[in-house]
Amino acid sequence: MKEIFLELLGFFFSKKSRIFLIPFLLVLLIFSVFFVLSGNATWAPFVYAIF
Repeated sequence: MKEIFLELLGFFFSKKSRIFLIPFLLVLLIFSVFFVLSGNATWAPFVYAIF
């Protein structure tokens, strides 16, 4: 288990992964901020579509 965690951690901090992870994390951050700030039921269809 420790080896898997260390390998994933090494991948996250490699230069190749930054190209893919930065846009993905930015999109997740934007959606989470909108979700928290809205705080009402209008986001339910979008959450259901994602999951």
